[in-house]
Amino acid sequence: MSALSSQARLNRWVALLAVTALTIYLSWKVLEPFVEVLVLGISLAVIFQPVHKWFVRKTRRPVLAAFLSTVFTLIVLVVPFTFVSITMVGEVPAAAAEVRGAILDVQEKWNAESGNWLADLRDRWELSKVLTKEKVSEMTDTVSKFIVNNAFSVVGGIMGFLLNFIFLLFVLFFLFRDGQKLGERTAGFIPLPHEQTMKLFRRLEEVLGGCVYGVLMVAAIQGLLGGLTFWALGLKSPVTWGLVMTLLCTLPIVGAWLVWLPAAVYLAIHGDYTKAIILAVVGQFLISSIDGVLRPILVGQRAKLHELVIFFSVLGGLKYFGLLGILLGPIVMSLAYGLITVLWQAQKEQSLTPEGK
Repeated sequence: MSALSSQARLNRWVALLAVTALTIYLSWKVLEPFVEVLVLGISLAVIFQPVHKWFVRKTRRPVLAAFLSTVFTLIVLVVPFTFVSITMVGEVPAAAAEVRGAILDVQEKWNAESGNWLADLRDRWELSKVLTKEKVSEMTDTVSKFIVNNAFSVVGGIMGFLLNFIFLLFVLFFLFRDGQKLGERTAGFIPLPHEQTMKLFRRLEEVLGGCVYGVLMVAAIQGLLGGLTFWALGLKSPVTWGLVMTLLCTLPIVGAWLVWLPAAVYLAIHGDYTKAIILAVVGQFLISSIDGVLRPILVGQRAKLHELVIFFSVLGGLKYFGLLGILLGPIVMSLAYGLITVLWQAQKEQSLTPEGK
């Protein structure tokens, strides 16, 4: 009878675990289409938490503060994204045509040179046979198609992001209003001592803040400065090239110089030395160098990810999540890094604890 009773209890537990696993799986399938919005909402709620706390202090009404924080966050995101999307639709084809025309123009001038070191270099290495007009034209077509396809993918990603704003609005509001309660409830499910759990949450917040402020915001400022410089010098498609510089600045080693340096060289080849010098000076001493000035100010003592981790997280995020991957890729890596760090520290502290205590 006792053995039968034990077997019955075991069967009930197995059935309960199976039903639980099934409901978790079905819950995942229900939430899967909105995972990006949920992760983005949680990240934005953490990033804009100081703003929300300010609204709470000023209004002393949590619901109103949550509403104002949500509206403020959406305005900060919608206005620049909408402007970039609308502007790029008109600029991208022109930018692709400019790249193609510039390369062909430089190739013609290269082949027309005579009696100088450029001509000697061309003749000595027989570059005229390598850089034929047909090959250059084929290369420029490839570059143009790449710019158009990827740029419109970016615009499409932005528009898709805007379409999800209705879901993001609800997520942000409830996270701002009930974020602390949800955090405390979530902490109860983590099989760690309360102190370790709070340390984990603080670590995740630090890493997320360091990633956002140290990578994304610095890159956005560099792209903005680059776009404004192009606009001030009267160069075409400043918004498109500013966005390209922003994307490049999120990656270590590469950066905005991949845009402003060829542009300065092109201006110099065409005899516009004043603009070429201004662009080169601003690019080197302001756009590319401001990273070293802003990053310590914006990041401060926040935890930072290694540049190699950022490099792969941004590229992998772009491939897996699309445009939002620029933000979501580093966020996922930040979460993993924070979890591993806290768990490692917990294990280390446990291993140092004397037996029996």
